[in-house]
Amino acid sequence: MRIRHLVAGSLAAVVLAAVGAAAPAVADGKDTAARVMSVSGAGGGRLGPEWGPYAGDPVRFEIDGTASDPLRPSGGFHVVHRKPDGQLLAEFRGRLTSLAAVDDVAVVTGVIETADHPGVSQELVGKPVSLTVYDGGARDRIGWMWGFFGAPVEVVQGTAPDLALTDGGFSVNHGRRAAPSAGTPSAHTPADTGKVVRAAVDDRVLRLDLAARIPAGGNATDVTGGFRFADRRAAAAYVEGRIDCLAIGGPVAMATGMVTASDDPAKIGKPVSFALKDGAIDRVGWLWSWSERRPSIVDCRSTVPFHPAHPGGVLVRS
Repeated sequence: MRIRHLVAGSLAAVVLAAVGAAAPAVADGKDTAARVMSVSGAGGGRLGPEWGPYAGDPVRFEIDGTASDPLRPSGGFHVVHRKPDGQLLAEFRGRLTSLAAVDDVAVVTGVIETADHPGVSQELVGKPVSLTVYDGGARDRIGWMWGFFGAPVEVVQGTAPDLALTDGGFSVNHGRRAAPSAGTPSAHTPADTGKVVRAAVDDRVLRLDLAARIPAGGNATDVTGGFRFADRRAAAAYVEGRIDCLAIGGPVAMATGMVTASDDPAKIGKPVSFALKDGAIDRVGWLWSWSERRPSIVDCRSTVPFHPAHPGGVLVRS
């Protein structure tokens, strides 16, 4: 997968706004208590054939973190990667540097502080990592990006949780949860093959339509599809474009793309990213490279899905 570091900047304001938007208010409007987000647990599985020489290797993850401010978490992580015969490839621990959680999805980033890596030549200590967790009950999943292998790691951004856990699990919490959404985008037909995502939202914050597909046997950059939206908080400027990268893990997808048309010429050629979750509570998330804090947009990465897709809905099929 190609990786492009497109736009530099800070995500602080974006993340705080996202987490606040996802927290439901009480009826009297007086609920001012801080929302404490948390991710805890341990679990593992075996790498699939897409990992080439690492296929079949057992990997295990532990995360224990909390945060009321996504950029000031407490806690840490522990990762172990062995060969099938038990030989250690790499083991490392570190502290969390960001944590964002909404409903059953969380994205955490951290920095490695101690490491033992006889099977990895790269230096690990001091390198950033990103972990995306899906708390699916008996179907938990996790995804990751390793800075020591050259992947750009941005605070509270992650890729899709593509590894299904075969033992253990994680608990993701973010205060109270909103009521399940009732809407759904147009259903796929039996003729659809490969990986498919669709999203439709039309509310006072956002009007969004997105559809993308990876053909059977294709990879993240073989995607075709596009998006169109109007961010109604920003004078409802109309924007449309193409999807260039799509990563799917269970019911969670991360997509990135490029604006190709807009009634604001300054937005043409700018990158965007989307996070999508298909569940009891459908949600979308987004990052615009032209927003005030100019967040970095990196292929197949986004923030946690935070905005209810209602009216509307999300479909993710892998």
